[in-house]
Amino acid sequence: MAYFFKKLTDRLGHIADSINGNVTLPDSPEKDDKTAENGNRPDATTIFDNAIDKRDIAVKALLNEFRQATGSTSNAIASLFIYVIVDREDYDVKKYSWADDTMKEHLRLELDNAMLEGVGRNRIEIDLITSDKLPQSSIEIIGGHLYYSFVTPHRRKEKTVRAKITVVEGTGSIDKSHYILDSEAGHIFHIGRGTLSTKPGAYRPNDIVIRSDDPDRNLQSANNHVSSAHADIVAENGNFYLKALQWGCRPMGGASTKLIHGGESHEIKDTAMKHPLHDGDLIELGRQVILLFSTSDI
Repeated sequence: MAYFFKKLTDRLGHIADSINGNVTLPDSPEKDDKTAENGNRPDATTIFDNAIDKRDIAVKALLNEFRQATGSTSNAIASLFIYVIVDREDYDVKKYSWADDTMKEHLRLELDNAMLEGVGRNRIEIDLITSDKLPQSSIEIIGGHLYYSFVTPHRRKEKTVRAKITVVEGTGSIDKSHYILDSEAGHIFHIGRGTLSTKPGAYRPNDIVIRSDDPDRNLQSANNHVSSAHADIVAENGNFYLKALQWGCRPMGGASTKLIHGGESHEIKDTAMKHPLHDGDLIELGRQVILLFSTSDI
């Protein structure tokens, strides 16, 4: 562990680039004696390859920062706010997929193991924000990319946002001609086949209902690939986001959920990330049902 933190300190600039996927690796990285003695230790060519490694780097950097609080139960450190700096408001979610609920769970476990139970004991939050929205109380961990604070951020009143959901003709069918999403009426809008979820332990009425009884056999055949608890649209921070549920996530044994933005299709492969929605985006559920998300035609 001490070895890792030494290397971490020596390469903060390298890590910062890695967190955003911009790392440039040397052709022939030098290995010190400890690396040579342990052939299994990842070197600079492998340690920053994926979301798991990036999450691990962030957690270890935070853990190292809080070492002096070992054993403390002070209320001053009971709420931990972590800020990940994104490059723009409509950031590429794949680029920051490491900053998710799994990272919070990993950090909580590591804090407890290090007798740092008091750090974030009431709550741990991770916010992905642009640098201009970074609170003044925040403290830098990884140069320009990762910050934290124990001060509850001032939450400005969120602006009201509205959107319209329709189905692309011929791809499937919904119970109404369209659905209007209004953040003043609610912040989570459930998507699923039928009016209620039939999944064990997931009782919920659906706000956007994919028909379960369409007389058109072709349309109903398409609808049948949509789960009764498939996905959610979340209104947050003046924006709408798409979030897949377990039954709408193929890696978790469910059906597929895809977000189509600017002609590019991205399959959602986790249930932790919220994916920003923009006017004109398409949401593909199962194999065929396609919903149109619109903020300009309401």
